[in-house]
Amino acid sequence: MFLIVVNSKSGKGHARRRASKFIDLCKENGVRYKVVDKESAEDTKRDLNVELLNPEYRALIAVGGDGLVNLCVQYVAQKPISLGVLPAGTGNDFARAVGAYRKSTEEIFWNLYQTKPDSIDLGLIESNVLKHWFVQVLSTGFDALVNSKANEIKWPKGKSKYTIATILTLARFKPIAYRLIIDEKIIEQDAMLLSVANGKTYGGGMRICPNASNSDGLFDVLLVRPVSKLVLLTIFPKVFFGKHIPHPKIDVYRGKEVSISGNTKAFADGEYIDDPPIRIQNIQNSLSTWLFV
Repeated sequence: MFLIVVNSKSGKGHARRRASKFIDLCKENGVRYKVVDKESAEDTKRDLNVELLNPEYRALIAVGGDGLVNLCVQYVAQKPISLGVLPAGTGNDFARAVGAYRKSTEEIFWNLYQTKPDSIDLGLIESNVLKHWFVQVLSTGFDALVNSKANEIKWPKGKSKYTIATILTLARFKPIAYRLIIDEKIIEQDAMLLSVANGKTYGGGMRICPNASNSDGLFDVLLVRPVSKLVLLTIFPKVFFGKHIPHPKIDVYRGKEVSISGNTKAFADGEYIDDPPIRIQNIQNSLSTWLFV
C-alpha cells in the first residue's frame, strides 16, 4: 500500500500531473493507495502523523521537490517504511542521487512496484532544540545565506532568484570564524562557506562535493578559506560542474561526526534548520529507498 504525498505547488502543476499518472497506474495494477495533498507543510505533517499509524503502508511516495522529500524523510528514517520520489520541484537533488531524476512516471512506478528497495545513509543534525534528518547536503556560510536570501525573494521564481540572491549577499558578506570538530580533529578557521555532504549535489545539481557518497558511512566536509569577493564569484559557478576542486583555498575532509560552531545559519536539503552550534552524525543504512541504475 502506497501513501502518496503531493506538493501541488511544485513545478507549476507538474507535481499534480505526475501524481495523477501514478495514481492511474496504481488503479490499473490493483495497488492500494491513499493521497495526502495539503496546502501547507503543517497540514501535511498532521496528516502524516495520523496515516503512518497504519502499519499497512509499504512506501511513502513524495511527489514534489527536495523540500517535500526532506519533510518525508523525518517520518521514514530508521523505519521499515520506504521512501520513493516522483521529482517535480526546482532542485530535485534527492532524485538525482537515487537516479530517478530523468525517469518517467511509468519507470518509477514499475521500479517501486516490482523491485525491492535498497538502503542509504542519512545525516542526523542535533542542536539545543531539535533533531533533524537530511539526505543530501548541510550548508553554512555564504551559500546558506544565499539560500536564505533567495527564500525571501518572491519574484522572479526558479533559479534566477538565486543569481539575484548571490549578488545581494556578496555585497555584505564577511568570512565566518568557525570551530569544527571532525571526528576527533579540531579545526579553527575563518571561512567563506562550509558544507557537510552526504550526497554529491545541492541547489539543483550543483556538485558541491563531487566525491561524496550516500553509502560509505562518511561525510565529505568542504571548507572554503577566505578569498576575495571576485575569487568567490569565480569559484561559485564552477560548483555546477564540480570543477572547483582542487583549489588552493578549498579543503576537503572526511568524517563520520561533525560539530560546527560559528555565527551563521545552517540549511539542510535547502531548508533552514537552526543556527550553530550543531552536531551532525552519519547514520548508515538509515533510509530505505529505491535506486535506479
